[in-house]
Amino acid sequence: MKNNIRNEILILNISTTLILLILIFFITLNSFQKNILNNTLKKMTEYSQESQIYFMNVLKGYNYENIFEELERMSPFISDYLSQKYNLHIEIYDIRKKILANTNPETNYYVYQDIHYAINSMKNYILKKDNNKIILFFSSPIFFQNSVIGAIRFIYPMENEYQLINNVRNTLLLIGIISILLIIILNYILSNSIIIPIKKLKKETEIISKGNFTNRINIKSNDDINSLVNSFNIMIDKIEHYIKSLKEEKERQKVFIDNMTHEFKTPITSILGHAELLRRLKSEKDKEVSIKHIINEGNRLLKLVEELLYLSKINKNTFKFEYGEYNIEYLIDECLSILKPRLEKFNIEVYTNVQSKTLFFDYEKIKEVVLNILDNAIKHSKCTELRIYSEISGNYYSLVIEDNGIGIENTNDIFKPLFSSKGRKNNGLGLCISQEIVKNHNGEILVESEINKGSKFIIKLY
Repeated sequence: MKNNIRNEILILNISTTLILLILIFFITLNSFQKNILNNTLKKMTEYSQESQIYFMNVLKGYNYENIFEELERMSPFISDYLSQKYNLHIEIYDIRKKILANTNPETNYYVYQDIHYAINSMKNYILKKDNNKIILFFSSPIFFQNSVIGAIRFIYPMENEYQLINNVRNTLLLIGIISILLIIILNYILSNSIIIPIKKLKKETEIISKGNFTNRINIKSNDDINSLVNSFNIMIDKIEHYIKSLKEEKERQKVFIDNMTHEFKTPITSILGHAELLRRLKSEKDKEVSIKHIINEGNRLLKLVEELLYLSKINKNTFKFEYGEYNIEYLIDECLSILKPRLEKFNIEVYTNVQSKTLFFDYEKIKEVVLNILDNAIKHSKCTELRIYSEISGNYYSLVIEDNGIGIENTNDIFKPLFSSKGRKNNGLGLCISQEIVKNHNGEILVESEINKGSKFIIKLY
């Protein structure tokens, strides 16, 4: 298996994490930078307010007519005082934007827009880059008797603040890189926890696909993988069961065909033998015996073919059942009446205790089932007694036919076509057909048997 799934998981998770980290990085850095700037501006605003008060106190004894001259005269002293107080570079301008005082004469700056706004009664700031340093220019108007007479500029190098911002940015970048590495490691572990069980599952299924259905997949992983493994094992169990069933069915079919071949071969061989014998026989009596054998074996062959057709129709659900309400006691009496000559011939005593009850069934088909069971008992069980009685349990009416014969060795196979057991001749297709008939009545036939003690057939009808 190629590592496409692992790569896709890694790429997807790393891409998602990278996008989130970039967003967090820019949002955090931008917020931090704004806070730094806002705090600095707040401090500059406080300085400007204190400076305005100081200007008002210094100039309060002068008239407006000569205030500009006094401002020009006092500006160097005021700027030095304020510069020492706030530890800042300070410039003072008149209303014509002429510089009146500069606490750092070696450094001259342009008259930026901050001065223009201050002369027009508005505080303003601007950030400028000078020699790779960010400098804040904060300008505020100077009022005298509610009129603007000049402007004061605070020049604040934001070297420390931007150094702090750079440190924060570098820290965030380092955290981002470490996070990405951790995400890669964690995702690799996570993807392995998914990929390795899937690879193992693929390997196991390849073994199973070669016909080794005894192998079971044993993988310990998360709930979803375990659920998938359990589903595979259930599927394997079902496939193994189906294959086993097919093999058993194939074996049954082989046994059935072998038995059917034997069953067909026996009467055919007998017919051919007697037909060949007829050509050589001269006595009419001997010929009559051979003809009788040919007719008997032909009828036996015909009955076998009819039973096969009958069974085929039942299995294909093409056989028509004619259901109605009938008395089961009357059906037993009729069956015993039909078999009376044979029962007397073999000296079999019959004891009956059948409760009279009207049930819903196909009379002829159920009669055929009862006759088949009784006929088998007469022919194969070597019994001297037959007991026929009924039991009612819940919604089922059970008809029990019990003999005291030699018993049946393997009752599990009794309903298989052409079944035979030790001491008993081949049962033919009768019991197999009987079982299918009762199944079509939503009932069942049960068999209980003990060797040399007898057998019990229980027909349960709803």
